[in-house]
Amino acid sequence: MNFESLVERLAENHNVDGLLFLGSTGQSTLNAYSDRDLLIVVDECHLAVTNGTVFCDDILIDLVIVTRQAVEDLITAELGSISLSDSRAVYFNWVLSGVIALDRCGCLERLRNTLERSESRPKLTEGEVVSRANHALYNLAQTRRMSGSPDSVYQQAVDLRMLYQLSDLMVDYFNLRGLPWRGEKEAIRYWRCFDPGYIDLFMCCYWERDRVQRVRLYTELVSATIEPAGFRWDSDGANFVLAAPKDMTRENLRRAQQFWQSLVSRKR
Repeated sequence: MNFESLVERLAENHNVDGLLFLGSTGQSTLNAYSDRDLLIVVDECHLAVTNGTVFCDDILIDLVIVTRQAVEDLITAELGSISLSDSRAVYFNWVLSGVIALDRCGCLERLRNTLERSESRPKLTEGEVVSRANHALYNLAQTRRMSGSPDSVYQQAVDLRMLYQLSDLMVDYFNLRGLPWRGEKEAIRYWRCFDPGYIDLFMCCYWERDRVQRVRLYTELVSATIEPAGFRWDSDGANFVLAAPKDMTRENLRRAQQFWQSLVSRKR
């Protein structure tokens, strides 16, 4: 079965209320190497299914499954309160840029109209911004510590850490600037157009094989990534993590430092 036949079968099923082509699917950018991204709105789903994958003629199909009620709830939601870390934030991009292939009850078009009229776009809260910057700085501190050891295990651990640390920075770059993460290809297109210096630095760090030089480049990359957060560790004091990222505000961190001082101060 090919992708077109899959769409036809889904459209014939009365439990399917809507179909939305996502990403390059249905767009002029679709090519022989593209996957297909399909959002399916169903009236009923008795399991908490959210995503799926299927192959059609050896083409990878990414499925996103959502109930009609969830779409209706988003239409009436307070859009300004939705954080970029909220799972619903992706609908701002999906619905506004996607191609509606089926909209039996009109909920997708109503959601699109609602999003188009809204002046709000999801972004991270202050606490979430500080939390991501704090996480990047923590990774940097640990990597610099380990890179100073002559132990080969420590040195190889630095190589392994780079795998996820660079991955984290890719997403953090966009989220800290109030932009949704849309995948590696879109990231490359964005950087080439708006921040070529960043992708040059990123790729230099990625390809560098001298560990000392790589850690130096990684230090620069962390600084460039978290720059919008305006957050740095206070080298003269302790730093803390609050249980919920949204609570990682500068005021709460100041209070945490005061609490720490109350624990370690000498009693007179």
